[in-house]
Amino acid sequence: MAAVLVTTCANLMGVGASRFGIRKCTAVAQSMPARSISCLAFMNAPSPSFHQKGHGQQPTATASQVALPYFSGGCKLFHSTTMLMMAKRKRNGGKRNKANLKPTQRSKSKSGDEMMQSLTNDDPDWNEILEDTEQESSVPEFSATFASTYHAPVMPKECIDALLKQGEFGELLLARKERWRKKRSINEAKKRRAGYYDGIDDEEDGEGDVGDAKEGLETSTSNEANHQQPRLFIDGTLGGGGHSQALLQQLSPGDILIGCDVDPEALATASTRLVEYLATCEYILDKNDSDDQPKCEWEEERPMFIPVQSNFRNLVSILSKVRHPISGRLLLGDRERTHDDNTIGDIDQVEFPGGVNGMLLDLGVSSHQIDTSERGFAFMKEGPLDMRMSGDSQIGTLTAADICNEFDEAAIIDILRTYGDEPRAKRLSAAIVASRPLYTTTDLVHAINSVTPTFARQKRAGLIATSARVFQALRIVVNEEDGALKEVLERVAPWALARSRSHYSSQMDSSGEMDDDGILAVLSYHSMEDKMAKRVIRDGKVDLFDRSRGRGGLERDIYGNVIDDGANNSVPFEPLSKPRKATDEEVATNKRARSATLRVATRI
Repeated sequence: MAAVLVTTCANLMGVGASRFGIRKCTAVAQSMPARSISCLAFMNAPSPSFHQKGHGQQPTATASQVALPYFSGGCKLFHSTTMLMMAKRKRNGGKRNKANLKPTQRSKSKSGDEMMQSLTNDDPDWNEILEDTEQESSVPEFSATFASTYHAPVMPKECIDALLKQGEFGELLLARKERWRKKRSINEAKKRRAGYYDGIDDEEDGEGDVGDAKEGLETSTSNEANHQQPRLFIDGTLGGGGHSQALLQQLSPGDILIGCDVDPEALATASTRLVEYLATCEYILDKNDSDDQPKCEWEEERPMFIPVQSNFRNLVSILSKVRHPISGRLLLGDRERTHDDNTIGDIDQVEFPGGVNGMLLDLGVSSHQIDTSERGFAFMKEGPLDMRMSGDSQIGTLTAADICNEFDEAAIIDILRTYGDEPRAKRLSAAIVASRPLYTTTDLVHAINSVTPTFARQKRAGLIATSARVFQALRIVVNEEDGALKEVLERVAPWALARSRSHYSSQMDSSGEMDDDGILAVLSYHSMEDKMAKRVIRDGKVDLFDRSRGRGGLERDIYGNVIDDGANNSVPFEPLSKPRKATDEEVATNKRARSATLRVATRI
């Protein structure tokens, strides 16, 4: 390395390989900073014109003849393409497009001493460019306030901001409401010109609707800011209670959060964690008589937390029977009977006649279930092939061992291809059938390893990635996650969430105090879940295409807009923002957040 540096310096100074030149270059190289020395290696050696003074004499070069191409004003521009692009990007404010740089003028050629002195000078622009190249991406410490040994919530701040309509999501919703108001006024003006309001008082049904819409927007904004009316939220996948704790800390007294989970262990853990907000344990089915049961420590100045043991696909029948712990009135009542005519029946018998203000669905499996070997979710640990979310509470239900030992090869192939996107499903299913009986997770991993290399050039073809896809496919089938997710997105969420009175297609009065918009936030972790959430938010149905009516089974015009005929042809949701991914800082702390995708929509 020293020889390369000496030779480079000698070529730059044009002094050849004489003893004096080598000593001088060595002294200069030792005095240079390490970063400047590293940049010399990228410089092309000059091609000086040597004057021969006779046979056998050493060629020399004059100082005026030593000139480096693309070199001007020290070491700001030179042959390295990477450093040139970084220099231009630095001057352009970090943008990639071309900057309007002034043409540089070639300075007079410098001698070797002046050139090396310019390299050693502390140029602030040059130092900043070098610091950018060597600066490593520092990962700030992630705030793990709501993380626990049971589970670490993914994207908690984004989820809470979306449910409470604050921060960036609040600004997006206000802008969306303003566009709805303008479009609604345009529609009303078209109806008046077409004679739709002939014979009707214009002040009531014409221009009055536009004023009511604007007044309703202002009333809704003021209500959301003051939080005068109590609100109702649903955490459809309670888990360890991380998202619920983050939400309860920002709710007002009188607000209610319903936490739903099918796992009794998760309900017990979350209830103990949120015991200061716990108002009742009436809706926990698997109750133990032990003394370690959480006690209700709710006080009036705090919001309420109501745990419910149920799968989120059954929330329609469960939530219609849940009552307020203090007043005893139904929280939602039978909304399905009066949902189409936009009435809720007897308001005195329902605590929240408008509906639910926000609903969160954190899909997938929790960290505690993966880390518990007895549940059978992890292929890295020894355990029974169970994979049931409900644990042992439901005797006689399907397990992963039943699929591996009783299903035929064709059925296993279909499971691996549909729910695991497995490219080698045929070979793996044949290996599973040949390795029967399988009782533990280790048995299944050995069967997979018989036809899968432990390490492969392609990461997707290795043993770890293949086992993850196989276990994912089995878990989805055992718990019927696809059917449950389809039902909660197509039926439960539209039934429970409050409809927007500010939407241009809404037929409800937009000036009431109950004006609110139900928010749906879905956290998905693989492509099947994300596609289902995207299709429901976009088309209202999971089924992608219906040849008789078009995409999603909805009638559309030539521009792709849904034709709302007032019957069952309306999309229940409208996306509020683009899909969000976890930040690099969060992924560095919680690796299970790397595949998370957050989709937020509002009920219309």
